[in-house]
Amino acid sequence: MNMAADVLFSELNARDNNKIGLITLNAEKALNALNQSMIDLLLQQFSDWRDNDDVVAVFMQGSGEKAFCAGGDVRALRQAVIDGKPEVPGHFFATEYRVDYMIHTYPKPVICWGNGIVMGGGIGLMAGADFRIVTDTSMLAMPEISIGLYPDVAGSWILSHLPARLGLFMALTGCRLNAADAIYVGLANRFIDHAFCDNVLESLQQADWSASEAHAVVYSVLQKYREKSAGWLPYSKVREHRDLIAGLMDQPSLADVMSAIDSLETDDDWLLAARKTALHGSPLSAAIGYRQLQRARHMSLKEALQSELALSVNTVLKGDFCEGVRSRLVDKDKNPQWKFNAVDQVDEQLLNDLFSSPWPENPLHDL
Repeated sequence: MNMAADVLFSELNARDNNKIGLITLNAEKALNALNQSMIDLLLQQFSDWRDNDDVVAVFMQGSGEKAFCAGGDVRALRQAVIDGKPEVPGHFFATEYRVDYMIHTYPKPVICWGNGIVMGGGIGLMAGADFRIVTDTSMLAMPEISIGLYPDVAGSWILSHLPARLGLFMALTGCRLNAADAIYVGLANRFIDHAFCDNVLESLQQADWSASEAHAVVYSVLQKYREKSAGWLPYSKVREHRDLIAGLMDQPSLADVMSAIDSLETDDDWLLAARKTALHGSPLSAAIGYRQLQRARHMSLKEALQSELALSVNTVLKGDFCEGVRSRLVDKDKNPQWKFNAVDQVDEQLLNDLFSSPWPENPLHDL
């Protein structure tokens, strides 16, 4: 195992010469944000383990206590654009989406330990896993509107299928979800206290993989720790405010949705934070996310990722992305100069351009 790498791979010995593939995102200082080399390594390793009969399951985790994965390395993408390398975002997103698609369609059980911060690209990795575990410190969000992007990594496909337009609310507000919220909306399906992580791995190694199908083996192992953790599940704000959110989002246009958010009167800190993010985010990103969520509802996962690839590249090169990353992560002045001041001022022609493919053939045509 190469300890200097940004992502570590090992094979844990299990019974009867079986192995558990262990992935540890290892960029702790960057909250395990994904860079190009990490994504390249993930794609190769998932491919290798898929074709290795000894590997019965794959377990993903992040190093450190703070995050599973806080998203993609957007600073590097911005720098590539500034340096006149417009091909870099396309390569990054295409590889990242291939990894996400592979996890969604993987023939072996994939377990994701979503401890701490799970945002953007982290949700992209987690969403396709069969067993999506959240812990006592999990915090999930799709806050791309704050950096001039939109929920990608199949986010448009995932969020468009959530009930009560919760997905649109997540896209526009970047609202933070705890473990209970994540399970309620379906982004996670297991709550296990983080203290049990090592025990879970040991139990997977000791399990009898010949006794039943691999997914059933993982299910029974996780069920034990899920039951032990049941009393610690936090309170869900999304469940509490579901009807209010549905009402806010049920408007005839995006401008009306934003107006409803703006007019929201509440003393609930969670809702106030969501409202603030929506009102300070990129109006162009709001328009992109709104349209893409409507489109993705009727797409396959493959079609959604193909459309997101074109949209993400165009948004990084021509949208508010560079300015958003500058204001939030580089200069940190939190005073972005967005292209438009409100969603009803967004130029329709620019929006249409962002949705048109820059290639004769989509680089993900062979998914």
